[in-house]
Amino acid sequence: MDCALCKKPIEKYNAKLNQLKIDESISVEICSDCIDKFLNWQKTLFATLFPTKAAKKWASKK
Repeated sequence: MDCALCKKPIEKYNAKLNQLKIDESISVEICSDCIDKFLNWQKTLFATLFPTKAAKKWASKK
């Protein structure tokens, strides 16, 4: 099984952890590396949208 984003093989694939369901008919498999990158992007986005000390501190943890 390959990652939908980076096209690398997904090691230790687990449907509950590596499958992203977009809606009832669309789902993709994503590797742990891409999940981490996506989460870090989300942290930065939230810290930008909600510029509090707590959000900035949370976003700086990588």
